[in-house]
Amino acid sequence: MKVTIVGDYASISKRIGTELANREFKIEYFLQDNKFANLPESYFKLGSVQGPLLFNYARTGFWTLVGRIFKKSDIQIINGTYPRCVRATNTCFYYNGSDLRLGATKPQYPSFVSLRELLDYSKESIFLQRAIDPEQFYPIEKIKEKKEEYKDNNGIDYIVGHFAHSPKIKGSAKFEQAIDNIIEEEGLNIEFRNKPIPREKMLEAMNFCDYILDHVNPKTGKTYNVVSLESLLCEVPVGTYYEDKYFDFEGMKNMIHFIDSEPKETEKTLLNLLGKKPNINREDVIKYHGPETVVDVLETYWKEWNFI
Repeated sequence: MKVTIVGDYASISKRIGTELANREFKIEYFLQDNKFANLPESYFKLGSVQGPLLFNYARTGFWTLVGRIFKKSDIQIINGTYPRCVRATNTCFYYNGSDLRLGATKPQYPSFVSLRELLDYSKESIFLQRAIDPEQFYPIEKIKEKKEEYKDNNGIDYIVGHFAHSPKIKGSAKFEQAIDNIIEEEGLNIEFRNKPIPREKMLEAMNFCDYILDHVNPKTGKTYNVVSLESLLCEVPVGTYYEDKYFDFEGMKNMIHFIDSEPKETEKTLLNLLGKKPNINREDVIKYHGPETVVDVLETYWKEWNFI
């Protein structure tokens, strides 16, 4: 069967597509190009802007027209606001965040959401957790040893990373203020690495940190994001903001540290994180979010919907 994956540059598209290909589905991608993404080797490039105005962009409009005339697929998975770029016998949608939160699109069904909180906006959708790639993110002992040597040579207590593609939106100002206060009040020497990192450099960057911060802004999510999962695959402790009722899996709670979003509390919870070394079970992370687990769920519902 031929499956077409349509969407933005999120690496999750490739992870799902690769696992489907391992199960002998023929995969075709229509994706937005981006230097921060882990993209497949071959894909049709869509326009560079998401949202309702996407049809104004020539590249996407071209593939929408050509795809509907000349291309045919058994199943089409559409990420969020993107159009139907091929003629498909069956279509399902996959929503990943701001497209629903900000009202950029009205949910279409059948569909999946990658965060439990999005079920509040798309009540008929099915929760399909985010997929991670254990082969792309893993602990590297040589880099961890270099990190310790670097810290010793420079008198650094902790190296903390915040590698969001849009760090201001993810709450970097709160993190910066909290870390500055901790340095001043506790006398700790903390190196805060707060900038976007291209995907090909993320593995090394994460392994060179003692802790990774995901986000502390409720507007960008109320559970952990892919950054948290990738950090745990590198066996690096992670802190983020979340609300209990939206937390994806209870089994992840002993590995992900809560960071309070209230300015006066952010410092306290961040300092608490620095004093802890959570026991990270990499295999549990893979059990909940590995590509095989995610595609098992996907196939279950495709069968229920008579897609396959």
